[in-house]
Amino acid sequence: MKSIVIRYLSCLCVTLVMTQTVNAANLSDVYELAVNNDPQLAAAKASYMASRESVPQARSGLLPNISVSGTTTNTSRTTPTILETGLSSTVTNDFNDHSWQAQLRQPIFRLDTWFQFLQSKNVEAKAMADFAAEQQELIFRVTDSYMTILESNDRLDAANAERGAVKRQLEQVQQRFDVGLVAITDVLESTAAFDSSTVSVIEAEGAQVISFETLLRLTGQSFDNIDALDEGFPVEYPEPNDEEAWVQRALVGNYSLLAAQESVNSAQRNLYAAKSRHLPTLDATISYAESVSGGASFLGSEIEQKSAQLLLTVPVYSGGATHSAAKQAGYQLEQAQRTFDLTQRTTVENTRNLFSAINTDVARVNARQRGIDSSQSAFEATQTGYEVGTRNIVDVLLAQQRLYAAQFQYASARYQYVRDTLRLKQSVGSLSPDDIYGINNFISSGKTVGRITPTTR
Repeated sequence: MKSIVIRYLSCLCVTLVMTQTVNAANLSDVYELAVNNDPQLAAAKASYMASRESVPQARSGLLPNISVSGTTTNTSRTTPTILETGLSSTVTNDFNDHSWQAQLRQPIFRLDTWFQFLQSKNVEAKAMADFAAEQQELIFRVTDSYMTILESNDRLDAANAERGAVKRQLEQVQQRFDVGLVAITDVLESTAAFDSSTVSVIEAEGAQVISFETLLRLTGQSFDNIDALDEGFPVEYPEPNDEEAWVQRALVGNYSLLAAQESVNSAQRNLYAAKSRHLPTLDATISYAESVSGGASFLGSEIEQKSAQLLLTVPVYSGGATHSAAKQAGYQLEQAQRTFDLTQRTTVENTRNLFSAINTDVARVNARQRGIDSSQSAFEATQTGYEVGTRNIVDVLLAQQRLYAAQFQYASARYQYVRDTLRLKQSVGSLSPDDIYGINNFISSGKTVGRITPTTR
């Protein structure tokens, strides 16, 4: 758990020296900026640091407590007297009384305080697990946002390519209609296809522009260009290709599950602490006091007092509060245990689903790649059939649409494989910044995806 925190801090140091103006970036650039600027991660870090303070606060109940206090009092005393002449008079005396005392109190037996101290360590451990989980979530959010931009751009490229092809098809059909080789229905079909493809381009442009906004939320900075994913990015089956092995790793390393377990431990010790409030407490105290009086006193004007004592407190009856608090702590323990059971089952379910999804993704990518070749051959055959009169224009347009859809579906399948792979690693607790840098090795600066300016048509 501490290793991912250390890697997070190292990324933070790298980010501090990066420039603030970002025109083009790869995946690791975006991640390193997000580490330092993502408000969600910053809030999680503050929550973790706040939870850590529960340990010294709880420990203080077991350590000595030293207090010093003092007082000072100015007194003016007026006393009536009888003079020798028989006349009455008054005598005024002004004097100062001051004192101070110091006390050291050392708890000797406070079982509830001891359990509270142990509980604070569970609170800290849960906070660390939550923070580690949030760091892993940042890795996924950055990668997911990055892949969404690339996917939106591929959708736009496919839409533009389809519209360009349909436009050329429309021009050819119009020329053939002008010389009487085709009917007006072919022109109308081609025109309708062109209008539909134009709508697809407009929608794809809007989605591409919007996709860049997520990086602003993550990093606090705008990006105009990012680098694309290489065609050579490997799409491989999980290693090991054993579902049960991944499930066992998840049961041990999933940070949400670890946090839920620490919640159970914390609730257990809270129950022990609540029940311990029925027991006696024993404290030792040493005190020293000194007082000086300016007025007359049969004890003298200066008094010094030292004392040491053992203080035994036996709780007899507190109006039912202690019993009720113990019952409440018992219900809270049951809630924590049920939450842990749910988290455990969800973790197992998600791990199995993600393992199956990645195997499906690999098969899908391979099938989509073959589908591009098949769609290309089908389109060429349909085009030839149209030219010789055995196929109509609708067949050509549909074949053309299937070709560009196959190209986009292949790219989309690759991006989904990246997402599912990171989610599986996150589920078993092994996702780290190294995975970002591993993917970044296949991010090519030779192909840049730029934010476009939507056009009005």
